[in-house]
Amino acid sequence: MTFFSALNFTSSNEDGRTELAALSGPANRLLCITGSGTRPLDMLLSEAKEVIAIDINPTQNELLRLKIAAIQTLSHPDLLAYLGITSCTDRWALHERVAQALPASTQLFWERRKRSIRRGIWYAGRWEKVLRFGAFGIRLIRGKSIDHLFAAKDIETQKDIWARRFDDRIWRSSIRLLGRPWVWTKVIGEPGGAFLPSAEQVEHRLAGAFARAAGTFLFRESDFASLILRGRNSLPMALPLHLLPENFDHIRASLSRLRIVDGGYTDLARLGVEDIDRFSLSDFGSYCDAQAYAACWDGIIAVAAPGAVFCERHFMNPLPTPSQRIVVDTEHSQRLTLTDRAIIYDIRVGHISGPPGAG
Repeated sequence: MTFFSALNFTSSNEDGRTELAALSGPANRLLCITGSGTRPLDMLLSEAKEVIAIDINPTQNELLRLKIAAIQTLSHPDLLAYLGITSCTDRWALHERVAQALPASTQLFWERRKRSIRRGIWYAGRWEKVLRFGAFGIRLIRGKSIDHLFAAKDIETQKDIWARRFDDRIWRSSIRLLGRPWVWTKVIGEPGGAFLPSAEQVEHRLAGAFARAAGTFLFRESDFASLILRGRNSLPMALPLHLLPENFDHIRASLSRLRIVDGGYTDLARLGVEDIDRFSLSDFGSYCDAQAYAACWDGIIAVAAPGAVFCERHFMNPLPTPSQRIVVDTEHSQRLTLTDRAIIYDIRVGHISGPPGAG
């Protein structure tokens, strides 16, 4: 099974607060990548009248349909148990309730994947398995230091623990090893590895990002930090926005605003998607050379409403903007990068100007 048909992402590896801050204000249509389903569900907390979730990988869209049905049919405690975030004695019994709200084709899709459902879909993705394996290794090396880190009474204490017990030669060497393209492409099966910089550059950027984050926000309030360092989402705070109990009723009531589309950014003009005034683009550039990146942006610009606002993430392949119509707000981008709880991304926000000569 190839990367673009496999179940790659199932939990949460971004911070919806960043996108909501970047894309704030009234909007008609917000378009985003489906991914694990977290992003479009989080975006239901925006003011957009419609949220369009698009993905070139149909498996990720099937996952979103499953999560929508689970939110529709289960209580909040049962939802967390069904997903696999909390324990459950009979997850398949919950699934039988969820399945009643699924389209027939999606029912069949997940019927063939009972093992993933029974174990909890939240940690079933390719990347979730990689991160949990890494967290197991971190636990072997760091032991109770991880518990001390997540129990820090304040940010200054956490920053000190990180500097003394984590940010050392072992941590940086591990990043450097995992930052080699062959590890990503051959071992993990992640095509984005082809566009990584040198292992030394990967180490410098990621080690620096974690050190900065340790002094900015509490890791126990970051679902990504919890997953990568503990191998699980630590309740009550390390959850994406749509799974926080205070947001549950709003998300459930807003599901009718969500539309799912199979396709990619280059396909937008032929998919009945138009007049988009908000874009949550994720880190699609991680999978692109300059030519493919420009083609994706051409597709985005073709369906953008005048003055459309975008939020893009950059992991390790920060390509230059391919069009003068893409206007970056550098100061806002830097502010959001500093506070983003997903730690590993640089944020690029701005707007799409009209074509030359447009009034």
